Formats: sequence, structure tokens, C-alpha cells
Amino acid sequence: MQNTTATYLVSVTTEDKNVITFYRTMPTKPTTQRGRIAQRDRLTKWAMKEYPNWHEIDIQPSTAP
Repeated sequence: MQNTTATYLVSVTTEDKNVITFYRTMPTKPTTQRGRIAQRDRLTKWAMKEYPNWHEIDIQPSTAP
């Protein structure tokens, strides 16, 4: 059975230098470079909305949890 979800490790650094790290699972797994960029943009926009006092956002593909 093929896994069709993608899990990302998201690290958000806030303006007061706190680092919040968590895993985020997306329902689809992109197969093209264009899809990977779009998925990363979606995650970035979501993190900006959830953490309005963000300073830096780092998103890495993950094989866990």
C-alpha cells in the first residue's frame, strides 16, 4: 500500500527568539518539483497565519513520526 501523505518538520522562530518545532502532515505527497514548492508555500502561509509574531520559518521534509 502506497503512502499518500507527506510529513514535514516545521520550525518557527518568533520575534522573542523562542523556537517552536512540530510535525505537520499534509494529505498529499507531491511528486514534482513544482508540487513540492507549492506544498512548502502552503505550509509557510499556514505558519505565518498561526504565528503572527514569526521571525523565521524553516520547513524540512520528514520521514517521521
